[in-house]
Amino acid sequence: MTTPTIESISSRLRTIRMGKGLSLHDVEIQSGHAIRAVVLGSYERGNRALTLKKAITIAAFYGVPLTYLIEEPSRISAQSVAPVIDLRRLRQLINDEKQMTHGKGQLRVLVTFISGIVKLRNDWNGEVLSLRVRDLQLLALCVGKTTDEIREILEEEKLLLKTK
Repeated sequence: MTTPTIESISSRLRTIRMGKGLSLHDVEIQSGHAIRAVVLGSYERGNRALTLKKAITIAAFYGVPLTYLIEEPSRISAQSVAPVIDLRRLRQLINDEKQMTHGKGQLRVLVTFISGIVKLRNDWNGEVLSLRVRDLQLLALCVGKTTDEIREILEEEKLLLKTK
């Protein structure tokens, strides 16, 4: 994990405010003067130290986790590369009644999820499907696993193609 800097925290503060379409004055008014415009501007420029108490107030006002303000975003690792699914193998699994009815419940969820993505993308003729990183994260959330555990299941079922 990268250590946050004053500049990175200041930048995130400004990015959140601007992303919500708020001026410094808007924040002061909407926060009931709990967050003063001049003070928030100083935090955003990095001219004033942000206390934990004020960071909690600002995070609550914006509706973001405190960690979003004070932690550096995680960098994309090699594991963040989207997996490529072998749709030929997927079709084999779907056609294997024994595997699908007596197999692991999570396999049925994986097959249903991947089939749903194929349907949404209207990509029935392809032999491979590149899952997006967000697809993998959502799938992991649905199954109650980590993305690494989902990758392991995909590998076990020979659904995951190796990419260079």
